[in-house]
Amino acid sequence: MKIASSGISMTGQSALVEVNSKEETLRAWIGNERPDFEGQKSAAPPPQQPQTDTLELSQAGKAFMEEHKASITEADTGKDILFAISDKDMQKLRLIHDMVKLLTGKRLKFYLPVKIKAPSGNELPPDLRGGGVRLSPLQGWGLEYSYNEFNYEKEKMDFSAQGAIKTADGREINFSVQLSMSREFMSQKSISIRAGDAARVDPLIINLNNNAPSLTDTKFSFDLDCNGKPDQISFLSSGSGFLALDINNDGIINDGSELFGPSSGNGFSELSKYDSDNNNWIDENDDIYDRLRIWTKDENGNDILFALGEKGIGAIYLGNIDTDFSIKSASSNELQGQIRKTGIYVNESGSVGTIQHIDLAI
Repeated sequence: MKIASSGISMTGQSALVEVNSKEETLRAWIGNERPDFEGQKSAAPPPQQPQTDTLELSQAGKAFMEEHKASITEADTGKDILFAISDKDMQKLRLIHDMVKLLTGKRLKFYLPVKIKAPSGNELPPDLRGGGVRLSPLQGWGLEYSYNEFNYEKEKMDFSAQGAIKTADGREINFSVQLSMSREFMSQKSISIRAGDAARVDPLIINLNNNAPSLTDTKFSFDLDCNGKPDQISFLSSGSGFLALDINNDGIINDGSELFGPSSGNGFSELSKYDSDNNNWIDENDDIYDRLRIWTKDENGNDILFALGEKGIGAIYLGNIDTDFSIKSASSNELQGQIRKTGIYVNESGSVGTIQHIDLAI
């Protein structure tokens, strides 16, 4: 082919979008109460006293305490530390330090609480005066570490050409050609570590009508971690609800203790304790079936409790698998919650829905 003349027009455009974000938080404390890191609880009412177990000494034990009270205070007064970080707790702190350094490459610096010297004179601490010793259910320390990394790329190229070609032998060729290329990549990495008295805020949710869960940007006040102080949490949008057990039958879900998960960190495990016939289902054979509720809110924020039967749910399967997925605000990309596990339930009609374990951000 010999080209005599030609008229060619070509256009092309390319576009590349890259989004990369990293978010890392580390919160550690020593003490029986989690500090108000978020600054959301300053106006909250005074916390209720945590539940404690009381160990009463026998008469022989009380007599022994009275007999040796003087020698105890004499040994401790002015020079020995009565309350301090134990060797066992120091080992825990070293383990946390090494674990975080391994994950992040960063070193932690711990600030130990002020050491309290024994009182002067022959006066024992208040907890020992009555002959009883109070055993706190708390471990006295906590750690929360979260790491989220998100990477997204999208690239597209469009090319087009058109024109007319005339060859030496008189042929005329009119043409038009297009070429498009595109690629897209997304990756997400999440690490969450909680130790000690770190809050476990991961209730079970029921998704109705095959809806995927979403969370509201509007925050609601609710004591999710059962520490006596209200937390500011996002609530489930219409189409999903929290699986709840109204323990005191007052028609209200009072705090996280009436949900499945916040108290233990594993809602499916908590629910499985009520499987009385051990068939791996919560159904009408189990006494708890009639007491379970689905907790939702209407458009005005008013609480609504539905029995399982009212929503046509016949049985909840206790099996589940890991299904990590982040739920973020569409407007700010702020993390609102993290889906951890997913299972199923079956309706009386024979259709199947999903039940999920979600970590709520507080």
